[in-house]
Amino acid sequence: MPPHRTNPFQFGRELGPDELVDRVSELNAIGNTLSRAGKLFLIGPRRYGKTSLLRVAATRAESAGVRVMRYDAQAFPGLTELAERIAADTVTRLTPTFEKAAKAARELFRSLSPRASFDAQDGTWTLSLAGAQGRTTPVPLLVDVLDGVERAAQQAKRKAAIVLDEFQEVIEQGGSDAEEQIRAAIQRHSHVAYVFAGSKTRMLTDMVSNHARPFYRLGAVHFLGPVPRDDFATFIADGFASAGLTIHADGATAVLDLADDVPYNVQLLASACWEWADTNRARGRGAGSPVSAAVVSDVCEKEARRLDPLYTQIWAGLTVPQRQAARAVVAERGVGLTSTNVSKRYKLPTSTMQRALSALELKLLVRLDGTTGAERYRLDDPLFAAWIRILQSLG
Repeated sequence: MPPHRTNPFQFGRELGPDELVDRVSELNAIGNTLSRAGKLFLIGPRRYGKTSLLRVAATRAESAGVRVMRYDAQAFPGLTELAERIAADTVTRLTPTFEKAAKAARELFRSLSPRASFDAQDGTWTLSLAGAQGRTTPVPLLVDVLDGVERAAQQAKRKAAIVLDEFQEVIEQGGSDAEEQIRAAIQRHSHVAYVFAGSKTRMLTDMVSNHARPFYRLGAVHFLGPVPRDDFATFIADGFASAGLTIHADGATAVLDLADDVPYNVQLLASACWEWADTNRARGRGAGSPVSAAVVSDVCEKEARRLDPLYTQIWAGLTVPQRQAARAVVAERGVGLTSTNVSKRYKLPTSTMQRALSALELKLLVRLDGTTGAERYRLDDPLFAAWIRILQSLG
């Protein structure tokens, strides 16, 4: 059988179970939570594959009979809209028949004065919660809806689960009382599982590890780190081999290095290198030139240059101290950035460097990685780091 010619490296979408690399322990942790009505906080930077993990785990749980309702908190204009969507999905997923759905909506969410409408085309309900009007904060509304989900699961005698991705949005929008009010509700729930996932690692880590905060020890905590290098290197080599192409061991290592071990970017860069090798083969160069570390470096630079309009716009929006701080993150590999020597090297007072790094964090351009026991700043997008290196080479 001839090797297939489909690029095996996928990015920019939710991956299926056969496309994930490793992540066995993470899938087991999420799956156990969903099946046992537990509570789990999944914390990891952007581009580390949280959404794909949640999707695969939810699909598996659904096949085992759990009614999983999954949401991205960033996809909703506010908490009221999120609460209304959860309420509508509860009626759809946990009510046995269409005829009983409207009645169930009125009973489960009585205090919220629900107004239900049914879309016959896609078979879903929409709930407008009139009881939300006049509330000074939408958090009690969300809490009331979660209580309604618990009642629905109990009455239906079905396992249910709510998965909230980018959960920090709920806390940021809900204000200082959000954590306390949500905890007070869900700690009493025994029929609904909760998985709260988020990418603002510093904020969420403090939320679950600070004993003075309400979510402390509310549930299990799983930190999502890089895929083990050996596993990812094998995955990369196998992906090339499946199409009759070759990547040298130093080439696979270079992919991981230049992508900063970020799964999304590893897939992106491996994909671009695969296309390079496949194009060489199509041009009549036999099985295609093997991908070496030098080739990976060249492809990475080309990918960064391809995104030049985007990165130029980002760069133009930074202050001079923020640009210097970003240069320092790249050149110093994110270590010791507030030291006296580094501050002198980049002509920034230590306090200015710290403020600039904090501003880059707020812009989601930089993250502070402390998972290895030592703090290290990283560019959120490794290709942006490659672009900055190109900029530095130009003087």
